[in-house]
Amino acid sequence: MVYIYAMCMRHLHTRMIPFQESYAMSSKVAYLWGPVSSFAGPLAALLVTKGWHVHVATKSALNVLSLSPLDLQSSAQAILESALGGREQFRTFQDRLKLVDEADGVKGTKYDAFIFCGLPANFDESRAPRAPWAADRLPALMKAFKGVPTFLVSSVWGGVQQDKVVPEEVEFERRRPVSHWEGLCQHYENKILEKLTASGSPWYLARVPMLSGDSVTGQAASFTGPYQLYRALSNAAAATAAAATEHDNGKAALKLQHNPDGIFWFLPVDIAAHMFWKFLEDENRPRICNMVSTQVTLNREWLQSLAQALGFNEVQPVENDGLNLPSVLRKLLSDDIQISTRNLFEVAHRYQLTPVRFDKDYFKRTLDVAHQKFWGGTPPADNKRENLNFSERLAQFYFESYLPSKFSDHFLKKATAGGITIGFLLKGRNSLGWVLQTAADGKTMVDGYNPNVKPTICFRFSGMTMTKLIQSKLPLHRALLMREVEVDGPLLETLRVSNVFDQFLRENPMNSVDFAEVLGD
Repeated sequence: MVYIYAMCMRHLHTRMIPFQESYAMSSKVAYLWGPVSSFAGPLAALLVTKGWHVHVATKSALNVLSLSPLDLQSSAQAILESALGGREQFRTFQDRLKLVDEADGVKGTKYDAFIFCGLPANFDESRAPRAPWAADRLPALMKAFKGVPTFLVSSVWGGVQQDKVVPEEVEFERRRPVSHWEGLCQHYENKILEKLTASGSPWYLARVPMLSGDSVTGQAASFTGPYQLYRALSNAAAATAAAATEHDNGKAALKLQHNPDGIFWFLPVDIAAHMFWKFLEDENRPRICNMVSTQVTLNREWLQSLAQALGFNEVQPVENDGLNLPSVLRKLLSDDIQISTRNLFEVAHRYQLTPVRFDKDYFKRTLDVAHQKFWGGTPPADNKRENLNFSERLAQFYFESYLPSKFSDHFLKKATAGGITIGFLLKGRNSLGWVLQTAADGKTMVDGYNPNVKPTICFRFSGMTMTKLIQSKLPLHRALLMREVEVDGPLLETLRVSNVFDQFLRENPMNSVDFAEVLGD
């Protein structure tokens, strides 16, 4: 029996080794360059859940004033955490998702895909205007990734022909831009195609439309693009409901200036990320792929569903609706471009593209999430939670009780690496301050500030700035940039510790409701 058991285990072991090796060999690595936008963030999140390893390029805090579209590590991590569904999920996949400095990302790693995503998907994302400048970085990056398949992410508005069709060819004559956004997309796409002439790497271009909320949950990485329209119509619906009387019969009509027979091209963000993942995995992918829905939806159709989700009876086209909409949205709602999807239709079955339903339920989910997240803004200051006022008692409670209660081994190792001490000093408070340090027994402690003992790194700020920082109303890196916080110490250690505390403050905001006993003397 023992012999049989030993032989079986030996056979099982020899059968498992090739499987393990095969699994290790099949694990692919992608390098994602560009701002962690409404598309790049969810794409990175999807790829790691599908077994990919993803290295996301970020910029150093030393380059915070540069025109680079890349995000700081702390900012990039916040978006990726949201895209993955929270901090715990981020930690689950942290072995596959790595934030790397742009200068160090290509060293010592064999990449299977280089994804250049310099243009955010939605027109009003903060780094969109920098996209053409981002294209200037492409030659140097492609030189570093020579031979690696390169995937260039553009916008469908970067390739509109004179006949108002977006083709799937490389060379064609573009029409004169009808909006600032289209001009920006054209400039970006022209530049990246121009930079490819001497690349030496296989490359592919994927054009994406505007992005809206997840088709299942309604969640979004940023409330930009179509959300400007959703919000304006939501406000109009609220105003109509407030003005309604008991004598009104039925529901009011939504009046909107638009082209009913045109198509405003957008996709739920999860569908767009899924399409790109399939495109990435496809060994027989086309050179150009316009990633739009195979179910063409006219404005009259999806706007009707949106209107019903808002409580209107129908949507009516008018010449002047009185809504305060960006000019870009006005152009997109009245334009009538068509998009060639021959390649997309050819691979629709292989990519397992499900029909996209822009029905009433979808828009209701999307609107509910947007309302819950205050359209990407801050909650209204309607209670004590938003009115944390400075006092020395509050500062003492924060540094001596609240701060130590939020310590974790991971945070402490990063903050006090090398045995450094970190001081926090309040300006104009007779040297009132605290020092984070490692005690002789190896435990980390917060002690009172001693003017005669200089900490390795010392942050100085006013009481008003402190209340903003601890409530996560003011990011530390921005406070340093605006000189609301002064810091002394060795340059490299100061940058490292600043990034650690920037993340800590963002992840552990203090609110006045939970700590009401500290307030209101």
